[in-house]
Amino acid sequence: MLIAGIGVVWTVLLFLDLSIRGEVLQFNNATWGYGISAGISVAIANILLLESLRHMEVSLGSTIYRLNTIAVVLLSILLLGESITLIKLAGIGCGIVAVLFLYQQQHSDGLHATLKTGLIIVVVGALLRAVYGILTKAGLLNGANTDSLMLISAICWIVSGLIYAIGIEKQYSLTREKLVYSVVSGLLVYGIVRTLVMALTFGEASIVITIANMSFLMALLVAVILKMEALSWRKVIAMFFAVSAIVLLSLA
Repeated sequence: MLIAGIGVVWTVLLFLDLSIRGEVLQFNNATWGYGISAGISVAIANILLLESLRHMEVSLGSTIYRLNTIAVVLLSILLLGESITLIKLAGIGCGIVAVLFLYQQQHSDGLHATLKTGLIIVVVGALLRAVYGILTKAGLLNGANTDSLMLISAICWIVSGLIYAIGIEKQYSLTREKLVYSVVSGLLVYGIVRTLVMALTFGEASIVITIANMSFLMALLVAVILKMEALSWRKVIAMFFAVSAIVLLSLA
């Protein structure tokens, strides 16, 4: 229901944004094709991310999820004709090292039972998240309308959230708490998607998405501040490599 609620807030904000800018939605074959494919991919990816967090810490789950940068770079090279450089590879390498340190931390804490399950779930989610970024970039290159792509993704969030709530979780009641979280999360998600799509309009997908994916650094900081996790030397080293990755990818 949270996912569906975010989609509703996202839709409302989009129409308000369109009204302020005085623009209208435009749909063509590229918008429908790439929009639906990308929307389904990101909706399922986010549900898988939330499910994985039942089995692992926020810092590890969010970091692995954002490690879809590897798939983004490979797909960008294969499908979008983008170039690969040593700086890009070094940046991705730093991201991988960060994940390894975080994984080792949770493994050493004795959280083995559900860790493997969480890893499988979040890796699949990460791959789908990479597909979303590539499909969005490909859609923009083929003349898809930016706002229409965002609307289709929002609708996919609503539909997938309702299907999951009714068919899997068997919990579809609306509470005040769910509404509050949906509104706050919807505001954040809309800002994220809007800025990401704008960035993809001007920059290479492999660089834009990779830098955006380094948000796991903020996830770790928030988790520590809220005392959801304890800060350790492994996590400090992971943060260092995450920052290094951002710097290297910004220079690429």
